[in-house]
Amino acid sequence: MKKIVLAFCIVPFILTACSKSGTVAVATATATETSAVQAAPVETAKALPAPTDTTKPDADKTPYAASVSSINKDNLHEYLGRDDVVYIDLRDFGDYQGKHLRNFECIPFFAYIYNKEAGPGTDTVQLFGGETANPVSTYEESAELLKVLIPQDKTVFLMCQSGGRVAMCMDILAANGYDMSKIYNVGGMGQFTSKDLAPYVVDLAEFKVNAEYSIEGLTRQ
Repeated sequence: MKKIVLAFCIVPFILTACSKSGTVAVATATATETSAVQAAPVETAKALPAPTDTTKPDADKTPYAASVSSINKDNLHEYLGRDDVVYIDLRDFGDYQGKHLRNFECIPFFAYIYNKEAGPGTDTVQLFGGETANPVSTYEESAELLKVLIPQDKTVFLMCQSGGRVAMCMDILAANGYDMSKIYNVGGMGQFTSKDLAPYVVDLAEFKVNAEYSIEGLTRQ
């Protein structure tokens, strides 16, 4: 495969929250919060349930929806900080930078992975276009690069803002041969309001990011 380069240009605009005395307030983690998210060894971690809770209505119709996920806003805190799970946030860098969960890496879904209008003969950036259940590759290396972004041999927790992007991404993963018994839709940042998740939240409203996305070194179909 040709050398692959994923490039993004980040232009940060830092907004500071100032008190009356003029000091800058920036969100930071306490020592207690930091220790709370250290990796849990596999041998002591809680057993993972199947990704879909089959007791929920429509679980058979929409198995990838956040509403039928066995790991969600109510119990996600019980499964964080594991060394046997890859944690991925599918939102854009700007949203991720402003507020995210610790240990989740950002892989922007709509910027890099999917655009319905993408596909052969287009000048779009994304790896896949068409319908998510039957994605069309933009590049000859699209499937290979997808496996670089989201490992095929690992258990993966996916999140976004509400869980919708994750369901779309799971369609694409299924179409590309992933073992869907290892892929979880854990919901979205907009749902994570439980106090149990508070130690894991990084809230940096002061930081603003404008990102320009590109993919170089691939062969367009």
